[in-house]
Amino acid sequence: MLLPLFFVLLMMVVRSVRQVNQWQVGLRFTLGKYTGRMEPGISIVLPVLQQMVVIDTRIRNRDLPAQMVITKDNVTAMIDAVVYYKVVDPEKATLNVENYETAVRDRAKVVLRDIAGETTLDDLLQHRDEVAAKVRLAVEQFVAQWGLHVELIALQDIQLPQMMQEVIAKKAIAERERQFVIIKSQADVESAKNFAEAARILTESPGAMELRRLEALQTLTGSGVSKVIFDLARPAEVHPAAMAAAMMDDRTNVRVEPTLNAEGRPQTSREEMTAQSESMRRGGR
Repeated sequence: MLLPLFFVLLMMVVRSVRQVNQWQVGLRFTLGKYTGRMEPGISIVLPVLQQMVVIDTRIRNRDLPAQMVITKDNVTAMIDAVVYYKVVDPEKATLNVENYETAVRDRAKVVLRDIAGETTLDDLLQHRDEVAAKVRLAVEQFVAQWGLHVELIALQDIQLPQMMQEVIAKKAIAERERQFVIIKSQADVESAKNFAEAARILTESPGAMELRRLEALQTLTGSGVSKVIFDLARPAEVHPAAMAAAMMDDRTNVRVEPTLNAEGRPQTSREEMTAQSESMRRGGR
């Protein structure tokens, strides 16, 4: 008779001892009424009369099923997102809402659809983090009454119809071509400025032009489609712009041919003067 009673009492004692982990908060209800919080550790709950509800206070993540939204510029898109949240007020999360996990997920879906409808497709694609931050703030303001805090909402994927993807790809190609044209035109302008500056320097300094001419005669080698003949005995009578062009273009390919004498050798200044005098005497006769 006493043995069965002893086992019943032992079972009641075992059932009255409850453990609350560090990441949990226990709520005690006595005859259905909330009567206090039980902190991490060992707590006693009276069987039959009392009940304990354990709330996990760690951050949780829940995937939001992909849903179709219509942007401000009437483009249909499928958005897949994830929400991170935690319980900061266990009492509110238990007493104010039946299932806070489902509630926060459904609220995030509604807010995401509303904010996407106020955003253009370009902003949705290019400023994804800013859009997600707006969604998080709006959800946070609503679920605070349930004792919840939204840590983060991230837009994992945005899927567009095939036709819209092709349009975006063409737009990206056109943008790259536009950037190429702009960069090329800027390079042409810079090259023209350098060309004009080189021409100005050569015009103001004849000595610099002569020095450049001698350097060009020394460095230009090879054969090409064009041929330039310089008179080695005289200063170069070259327009500064032409010399500047030679300075700017390293690809110029010319062959320099000096004036030859009767023996087939380059004619010196003295030989040229003698030849000119002889020609003048013959003309006088």
